[in-house]
Amino acid sequence: MMRRLLSTTLAITTGCLLATGAVAQSDEDQIDYRQAVFTLVGANFGPMGDMAQGEIDYDAEQFARNAARVADLSRMAKEGFEGGPHDGDTDAKPAIWDEWDRFSEGMTHFETAAQELAEATEGGDRELADVQDRFMRVAESCQSCHDNYRDN
Repeated sequence: MMRRLLSTTLAITTGCLLATGAVAQSDEDQIDYRQAVFTLVGANFGPMGDMAQGEIDYDAEQFARNAARVADLSRMAKEGFEGGPHDGDTDAKPAIWDEWDRFSEGMTHFETAAQELAEATEGGDRELADVQDRFMRVAESCQSCHDNYRDN
């Protein structure tokens, strides 16, 4: 069931991504797009965090698969903020657009950290201890953005 939900959400997100390049999106479309991307980031990063904290058994193949997905999604995340601020149901703070260069730098850090984690886990045969530091870099980049640019 979860796999089907993730597949469906990924298909919707991909459709939104393709549409973003074709036509200007409304504020709600931009908000929906970025929320879909971050929902998928959370759905993939959450189990990795549970493994890193020992709450569930470490599965190197699942960890690698999820890391690759987060890396892919990290390249899409900033698009949902472009052209803002966007009016609608969002927890995004206006500081994103007031501090666009700093925000963009943080998003680049997230993308780089996610890519490095995906590369470190590629093949699905690494021990958690071997990738823990890279995992923490991604987690820290997420937390920094949430602390500075997200209400709640």
